[in-house]
Amino acid sequence: MSELKYLLGKEYDKVHDIALKITKGNDIDAQDLTQEVYVIMLEYDQEKLQTIYDNGHLNYWVARVMLNQYLRSTSPFKKKHHSYLKDANAIVNDLAHDNTEEAIQDKILFEERLQMVEDAMKDLHFYDKTLFKVYYESDHSIRSLSESTSISTTSIFNTIKNVRNYIKNEVKDKQ
Repeated sequence: MSELKYLLGKEYDKVHDIALKITKGNDIDAQDLTQEVYVIMLEYDQEKLQTIYDNGHLNYWVARVMLNQYLRSTSPFKKKHHSYLKDANAIVNDLAHDNTEEAIQDKILFEERLQMVEDAMKDLHFYDKTLFKVYYESDHSIRSLSESTSISTTSIFNTIKNVRNYIKNEVKDKQ
């Protein structure tokens, strides 16, 4: 199995490139995400990982794991780096209280967009609106929300996707 670790080490640049794409060029997050996926690979069943590598599916597997880690609010990656997000939010809040003309304009623009989203959500069906709010206001993944509510993961996924697209189009039309 040490051969597998050597082969995985040779893939580092490719894995880091995938992380850069997922983080939209944010190199700090990409480095953290790359390290996180290597930890996951080392903890993963080595025989299964060898099969994935041998079949040429490693890049797909790595991309899927990274996307899950980067996008899910309940992932270990997000939990580890959540303190950084709290610090960033504190900085944003400090800037929001800044009375410079630019900060005031940014705050007004943000509040206008937030109002557009809230207005768009008023027109949604109760089920869609409620499911969307529960998903975004809680730490549930789609799977855990499905387990908690007995609603299928497909239904939750499609509802969230449709509501996002609806809100995006409504806000875009009003700008």
